[in-house]
Amino acid sequence: MICVVKWQRVAFVLVLIVLCQLCVTVYLMFGSRESDKSTSAMGYTVVVDAGHGGIDGGVVAADGTKESDLNLAYAKQLGQTLERSGFNVVYTRKTSAGLYGIATDGFKRRDMLARKRIVEACSPNLVISVHMNKYVGAQPRKGPQVFYQKGDDRDKAFADCLQRVFNDFTGNTHSALGGDYFMCRETPCVSVIVECGFLSNAEETALLKTDDYRATFCNEILRGVLYYLSEEKLG
Repeated sequence: MICVVKWQRVAFVLVLIVLCQLCVTVYLMFGSRESDKSTSAMGYTVVVDAGHGGIDGGVVAADGTKESDLNLAYAKQLGQTLERSGFNVVYTRKTSAGLYGIATDGFKRRDMLARKRIVEACSPNLVISVHMNKYVGAQPRKGPQVFYQKGDDRDKAFADCLQRVFNDFTGNTHSALGGDYFMCRETPCVSVIVECGFLSNAEETALLKTDDYRATFCNEILRGVLYYLSEEKLG
């Protein structure tokens, strides 16, 4: 009788252990992910700006691919990627149309001012302007590169974080470049321009047009955003 009671207690303890382990597993699978999501992105708003649009097609690749179309595809993918991670996302455009209204003289400035108003209206934490690059030279260039407003330390810090992530992803050794850019200069928050790749490079153009690469690259942008935010908090 004593042995039976003893084994019943042992069995009961074993059941408790299994139940505890199951609870921990469920938490790690679901609860911890939600926690990571909320602590990394809660309250952050990101403006995703698809460069060009409408009659302003931007760079055109040798195969006829327009930068404005790729910019829009990447901006939408990036927005969805950020939203899934808990960020609030605001788009400057979600269609192929530009923001200039009627295509008359001065349309480019009207377009840029419209983007500026969108940014100012939502007071975001970050602005990411999505573009494609071009280089005319003997040796074709490839890989993503980040641009920021020269003299703005916050923009530079964000650009450097993104560029480090991109270089790790591609194996390139590009540096983030400072200059004078409307979307960085005229917006009252941390802003960068991400040139996703070179449309002057036929091989890279073909890669940029694939759904798999677009999804993967937008995940890398997310990784750079989280890297920057973690650096900002530690700083």
